[in-house]
Amino acid sequence: MGVWHLSTTHRPGPACPALPHRGGGLGRGVRWPLVALILVMAMMWPVITRAATQSSRPLSTKPPSGAKGTLSGGAALSTAALWTVRDIRHWSNPNYTRVVIDVDGQVQYRFGRLSNPNRLYVDLLGAQMDPQLQGRTLDVSDRYLKGVRGAQNQAGVVRVVLDLKTLRDFHIFTIADPYRLIIDIQGTGNETAVHSPPPQPSPRQQATAPERNRVQTDPPALLKSPAVTRDQRWHVVIDAGHGGKDPGAIGPSGLMEKDAVLDIAKRLRELMQQELQWRVTLTRDTDIFIPLEERTVIANAKGADLFVSIHANSAERPDAHGIETYFLDLASDEQSMRVAARENATTVSKVSDLQRILRDLQMTSKRNESSLLAGSVQQALVQGPNGGKNGRDLGVKHAPFLVLMGAEMPSILVETGFISNPGEERKLADPKHRAQASRAIFEGIKEYLATANGSGARQVQR
Repeated sequence: MGVWHLSTTHRPGPACPALPHRGGGLGRGVRWPLVALILVMAMMWPVITRAATQSSRPLSTKPPSGAKGTLSGGAALSTAALWTVRDIRHWSNPNYTRVVIDVDGQVQYRFGRLSNPNRLYVDLLGAQMDPQLQGRTLDVSDRYLKGVRGAQNQAGVVRVVLDLKTLRDFHIFTIADPYRLIIDIQGTGNETAVHSPPPQPSPRQQATAPERNRVQTDPPALLKSPAVTRDQRWHVVIDAGHGGKDPGAIGPSGLMEKDAVLDIAKRLRELMQQELQWRVTLTRDTDIFIPLEERTVIANAKGADLFVSIHANSAERPDAHGIETYFLDLASDEQSMRVAARENATTVSKVSDLQRILRDLQMTSKRNESSLLAGSVQQALVQGPNGGKNGRDLGVKHAPFLVLMGAEMPSILVETGFISNPGEERKLADPKHRAQASRAIFEGIKEYLATANGSGARQVQR
């Protein structure tokens, strides 16, 4: 993989001006205007010399912000303030390893490969290392990575190096607010490293694994029938969008998306706990902030069977209303791009970057399964009592949502209504409506399982 090569530019300074040659002394054949010109030039010469010296210095060796190749980022480079690299984190999964670099602000980056030993590096331009991270190595020792280390490579450049065991492919992208750079590593699939962990248990077995920090799982259900055992239960991870310092969308009366969707998620968990065949994990059950990139990692680490992220929509037009359900794929239309940009806390142009990444990723059967899950949940949400409608049906759509990227199970994002619409905000604030929404999502999940088992299959219109 190519590396952005830096170059300097040399601009010679202006040459010393040549004075006309005159024979004889000053008082002979010389006009006073010429004498005045010579005196002026003598006084200006130090200024001219200093300007020539400055223009001959090399320009900044940092590439321009619009450069292509292996330079990315989009932030204008500055020789003054430097952003600080605050933390480097990682998560290991059976099929990939994710490394996250937390930075105070948006920076450009370049990347490349090194051999003997096998390494992948990322240079953060216009950055400095937090002193507490200097000289520290993040010991990974999973199937794909040996470790991760970072250092101040040169003034204004922090280099993060991934020591590789194997590498089939990798993807690098950024997330804003707060700014972080994500590196996903995929191996060749035939790793036999000494430190590799034992084979992963099945999803049903892994559902009983100890919980990660900040991950809330329901207590074991009381098994009233010997026919239902713990490892036969469907494990569903429910993700209440936003949280903590991220309120999500805010309605005209001040209702916060993070509060409404957390209540719906808790109600959905309570419903599922009443039936023996379900095991439920909430990514959060309190008002805390969890980065988008951690949410599917939680589902993958627990071997979940389904991932459902619950949100409330928003639009500039206050009359926008309706319910829609998404699965991960290239954006269906411009509106889907805007919804993905808002939920990703980024811009439409950044969503376009994610679309390019998705084109490179191998799409598996999980896409079709996710579309069927989205169709079942969407129909249940808009279907009212006695065959009526519970809301405007905006249909099933797809877009590159960060919260769904990397999920190794069928996964969807549900927009339960427009919190920016005064009428739908009132509904989202109503406990009865929240209970109805949670019940509908549950019925949609059950309908999907019936579809997956071959009864009454429904193909989503796309």
